[in-house]
Amino acid sequence: MPSPLAAPSKLVSGLLDRSRAGFRWLKPDNQMFTVGVVVFVTLAATLGIVALGAAFDATIDREVTVDNPDRPPESTCEAFGDDENPVFAEQCDEPERIDVDVGEELQSASGDYVGYALIGVPIWWAIFALALHGGARLAGGAGSLGDSFVIAAWAIAAELARLVAGLAAIWHALATTTVDGTTMESIAREIVAAISAMQGPLLAASAVVIGVQWVVVVGGLEAYHDLDRGVAGVVAGVFALLGFVLAAV
Repeated sequence: MPSPLAAPSKLVSGLLDRSRAGFRWLKPDNQMFTVGVVVFVTLAATLGIVALGAAFDATIDREVTVDNPDRPPESTCEAFGDDENPVFAEQCDEPERIDVDVGEELQSASGDYVGYALIGVPIWWAIFALALHGGARLAGGAGSLGDSFVIAAWAIAAELARLVAGLAAIWHALATTTVDGTTMESIAREIVAAISAMQGPLLAASAVVIGVQWVVVVGGLEAYHDLDRGVAGVVAGVFALLGFVLAAV
């Protein structure tokens, strides 16, 4: 009687063979192509943040009253808000409280994180590549640092699938949630609760992506570092386990 694990093992083995063959087909010394992959992921992550802001604006139809950020504090207006100080006088004529659209405010706030995506993805790529190279060397790998950067680039490319899944889950959570809060703080709690309810699907998506990354890294370690599949699997498995723990936190 065939083992129930025979079919999954054959599938995984086939995927690893394809991954190894793909890396052998690539030219690891073509750094421009590798950088292009990272640039593409960086731009996609940036667009993801913009899309998140659009999701807030499209799904949250709520206004709240907040302190007017364009009006100086009352003590400043009492001291300087007279006709002899036209700048302060004009600002102090502004209302103390104004109504704001929550969706628009969150969209604007999310735009502040675009810069983090632009620098965060390349930094994460470099850190992952260096750590992967160290792990490969400890396991007896023979590849260069550049080889490890190539492997890391293709591994982080799989994050695009997690990005799409995350945006879809957040959009669904916001679209199916009724926001009733009367302050920005209470609305923020409602939004966090709605997104937290999608933790299960998001964690499942993360597990699939991490599995794909494991296949990519194992194939790369076999092709470029000449590691046996079992050793490569262990090295990649350490990083996969760490990634899953971070995703679950």
